[in-house]
Order: sequence, then structure tokens, then C-alpha cells
Amino acid sequence: MERFIYQNEMGNSIEFSIFSPYICTKITENVSNSIVSTKHTNRDGESFESSALDTREINLQGSIVVNGYEEALERNFVRILNPKLRSKLICKKGMGQKEIDVELESLPTIKRNGGTIDFNIAFVGLNPYWRGLDKIEYLALLKKKFTFPIVIPKNKGIIFGVKKSILETEIQNIGDVSTGFRVVFRARGEVQNVEVSNKFTNEKIKVNVSMQKGDTVEVINYMNRKMVLFNGQKAFSKLDVQNSTFFSLLPGKNLLGYNAEKNAVNLDVIVYYSPLYLGR
Repeated sequence: MERFIYQNEMGNSIEFSIFSPYICTKITENVSNSIVSTKHTNRDGESFESSALDTREINLQGSIVVNGYEEALERNFVRILNPKLRSKLICKKGMGQKEIDVELESLPTIKRNGGTIDFNIAFVGLNPYWRGLDKIEYLALLKKKFTFPIVIPKNKGIIFGVKKSILETEIQNIGDVSTGFRVVFRARGEVQNVEVSNKFTNEKIKVNVSMQKGDTVEVINYMNRKMVLFNGQKAFSKLDVQNSTFFSLLPGKNLLGYNAEKNAVNLDVIVYYSPLYLGR
């Protein structure tokens, strides 16, 4: 059973399901595929050049439960479904969850029909893909090896932590299409010029920066958002433009690596990404 939750940028939300006074009776989606082709003289048909998905149109129909509070429910419905606010639509199915950023094409329509109150909402997803829950991959991380109380063996000492440091890590993109990602480099000592790379395509993103203990470099690499942050401040100028390509995680197996020109062992490296799906 599917449950749909609309949430605006103010944090206000409405659930559309049988568990809510706002019941979803029907939801439809449509995504067109724009094909670019070339017509050649004296040749049958056309030659394929490229294709791209258009926006996703989502239409949600339902009814408001008539329980003596319908006027308040109507007012809440209109207040939260405000076209002036950015928003997202969440779909929960069993233990799974996907979401999509949406805009309201118009004010929702409400129609009183005898003893029922019906509504219709037209959404558009400018990015046509549904997103899965965020996934985290640790390319390098210092793991603790002790807890308190602690006893240190005489003449043996103790290991305080073990470095998970694999210069190449396999990441499985379970989505239907390529997806962007965010990578965070955290220094545990002096580090010089960090990079993350795709070992299958030999593409990499390199940031020329001198890091000390506690410093962080964050590279945000999404379809419509590219940023470099150094200790939380914008630092796109530190990107090594000549030696960098903003690559994506391809569907299926990817092999990511990290490195630094100096002291790569002093890095924690964490990759965050969300699988993208053609349907919910």
C-alpha cells in the first residue's frame, strides 16, 4: 500500500492515504522523452542523435473525510499546498521510500459533491527522477577500538583505532540511471591536494588545498549543483579545473578511489549519494 506525503519548505506536510483525512483515490504520472534526430537527403527515416526526459507530470486525486471538521481540513489543505513554496512529494511503500522535488502547477481544486469533498492536485517534477534514500560509503575512516573502562596490558600497549583505508572502493548504484554525489574529506593531520576518482573511466575531481587537522573539504556534485566548500566556506577557486571532471556514478558497479599529493593516510573520506529511479 502506497502512502504519499507532501512537504513544503516550511516543514508543513499533508499525508494522502487511508490513514489520513486526506484520502488518495488516484495518482497518475507522465514523462515524455524528447528525441533529437537528423534527416538525411535521399535516405529513409532519420538518424538518432540524442534523447532527454522532459519534466514529470503528477496528478493526485482524492477526497477529504467529512467528519465535522471539514472546514478546518480544507483551510489546512489550501494553506500547506502553497504554490509559492518549494516542496517535495514522498512515496512510502512497505519499508521503502522515494521522493521527488515538485512544484504546484496551480492552486489545488476543491469540489463539494453532495456528501463528499473531492480535490485535484497537479504537480510537476522539473527533475523527472524519483530519489531513493541517501546512501553513505566510507572510503577511509578511523574506527575506534576501545571503550571505557579500559585496561592497558603491561609491556603490550593498546590499539586505539584501526584505519579503514582502501584507496579503491566498489560502490553499487542500485538506481536506474546515473546519479551525482557529495564527497567529504576530513583531515586528521597535515594533507596536501585531495582528489576522488572513477577508476573505470579515469575521471577525477581534484581540489588544491593545504589541510591541517580538523579541516574539511566538501565537493557537491549534483546535476544542477556544483560546489566546493573548505571548512564550510565556498572555495570553488580551489578546484583544479584543468585536471577535474564532474563525473557521475553509473548504474551498477562503480570503482571509486581517493588520494592526496601528501599524507593521504591522514584522510577520512565519505561519499553520500541517492539512487535515481524512473518510477516510484
